Amino acid sequence: MGSETRKTTQLVTIRLTPEDHAKVVAAGEARGLGPSSFARIATCKAAGLPRPEIRRKPDALSKLVGQALGEIGRMGNNVNQIARVANRTGDARAAADAEGLRQELGKLTRAILDVAR
Repeated sequence: MGSETRKTTQLVTIRLTPEDHAKVVAAGEARGLGPSSFARIATCKAAGLPRPEIRRKPDALSKLVGQALGEIGRMGNNVNQIARVANRTGDARAAADAEGLRQELGKLTRAILDVAR
C-alpha cells in the first residue's frame, strides 16, 4: 500500500525521557511491535477508538527461517537451470541428479518449517 492510499495521515509527536522511551520500546518488543505501533495501539485504546491494524515485527526465528527459505529457493532455481540444460541435451544422469537435489531441497524446506512451528 503506497503512502498516497493510507488512511492514517495525521502525525502525533510525543516526547519521552530516555527511561520512559526504553520502557515503551521494551513493552512494544514484548508484543512484537515497534514503539510507534505500540504507542498507536495504546493511544487508540485510551481514546476509545477501534484497535488499528498493525503488522507485527517478525521475531528472530521468523527472520532466520525467511532467510533460510530464501537461500533454498535460490538453490532450487539453480537446480531447475541444471535440469533444463540436462533435459535439453539429453543427459539422463544429470537430469536424475537434479531431480534428487530437488527432492532433498524439498525435505530441507519441510524440516525448517517443522522446526519453526
